[in-house]
Amino acid sequence: MISQDQYDTAVKAESEATEVVTQYHKEQLEAFSQRLKDNPVFTEDELRYSARNLCPCGYGLAYPTDCGPMHYWDCSAILRGMADTSVKHTDQLPFAFYSIKSESDRNGTTRDVYRPQPEKPEAPTDDFTGYKAERESRGIL
Repeated sequence: MISQDQYDTAVKAESEATEVVTQYHKEQLEAFSQRLKDNPVFTEDELRYSARNLCPCGYGLAYPTDCGPMHYWDCSAILRGMADTSVKHTDQLPFAFYSIKSESDRNGTTRDVYRPQPEKPEAPTDDFTGYKAERESRGIL
């Protein structure tokens, strides 16, 4: 049977280990936050890509490999500093709310993928001027 002294020693060791783990994660988060402030542009080797999900701009989703569990998926073009600001990009997708598969040999990857979305035609105007002009040009009206 376990004695009270053994139990107390184990509880103390667990408490000390928890403090060390907590301090480690805090230091990692601070280092990553400082990295983002100093240089928010990442290299290919510093990113983990999604298996299938793409940003509307056509590049794969990714996140920095040294980020913490409270980070998010983002457009890899933004993370690499080569995003085209004239096109729509995905919002930041927090890990806590989005389940996106990471790249792997089995799942595939969106690394080096660029598939832009086709441009959508402009919506027709409410005054039907284009429609009316088309019908007149065909002699329908």
